[in-house]
Amino acid sequence: MTTMASMSIKTKKMRPTPTLPFPKARCIRSRKGSVLVEFALILPVFLALLFGVVSFSAALYNKTVLTMATREGARAGVLFVPDRTDAIIRSSATLAADRVCQNNLISFGAPVSAAVSTNSTPTLDNILTVSATVDFTGIFIVPDLVISSQTTMRLE
Repeated sequence: MTTMASMSIKTKKMRPTPTLPFPKARCIRSRKGSVLVEFALILPVFLALLFGVVSFSAALYNKTVLTMATREGARAGVLFVPDRTDAIIRSSATLAADRVCQNNLISFGAPVSAAVSTNSTPTLDNILTVSATVDFTGIFIVPDLVISSQTTMRLE
């Protein structure tokens, strides 16, 4: 009888695994470094694009507010009022336009206010022209802009 100790089990010899030129840990670290470099290159471009979109959107919003203000001012000025004078027409148009602009304009600098003007003799011309202008201060990408709007209506 044979004992267990005398029995030999033949096992297949395992070949050693080939070594890679770079260990796995170094490969992962180098990828992390390349991701960081790519992020550092893309971040300024992305931020410039983001600030440009925000600043342009605010300028476009201010243009819309000025258009609404001149339209409201012209509409308030051309409404029929018995015994109206040029001063009454101009003051009602300016007051209505200022009311629209008062809390609706956006700026990234100092608070802004619109400069509203009308033609000097609306009753003689039978036409009222209301103009509004504002200096827009954007974020550092968009320079200072002058935004204006003008509306003309006939007197009723």
